[in-house]
Amino acid sequence: MFKFHKRKSAEKRDKLYRITLHVGRGTNTDMPAHLIGAYVPVFVGADSHEAAAFKAVSEVRSRGFSFIDIADGQIHELAPHNWDAFVMEAWPDFAFEFPEQPKVIEALKTGFIFIGPYASYEA
Repeated sequence: MFKFHKRKSAEKRDKLYRITLHVGRGTNTDMPAHLIGAYVPVFVGADSHEAAAFKAVSEVRSRGFSFIDIADGQIHELAPHNWDAFVMEAWPDFAFEFPEQPKVIEALKTGFIFIGPYASYEA
C-alpha cells in the first residue's frame, strides 16, 4: 500500500557560463596607461546565472578593474563537454591561451573561473 523511497542525494554539478563584462581601468595597474577600459569574457562555474554574474563581477573587481556593465546584457550557459570546440570556433587565434577541456571539467567541481581575452580601448 505505501512505499518508502530513499531519495537520492542530489549531486552538486556546477554549470558553465560566459559573461562578457565591460570594465574600466579602476585601480588595475596591469592595463597599459593609454587604455581606459575593456570588454572581456569571463567563464565561470556556478549553480545559476545569478551566482555566475556575482562571481564574475567579484573576480574583475578583485583584480582592480571597475565593473561598468554586462556588455551584451546576457549570461550564456555553455556545455562543458564542448569547451574545446567552442574555443576553436570563437577564438582560434588565442586557443593556446585557454585551459583545455579536461581541466575545465575538473575545475568545475571546485570552482572554475577564467578571464580573457581582453578587448581594450583608448579614450
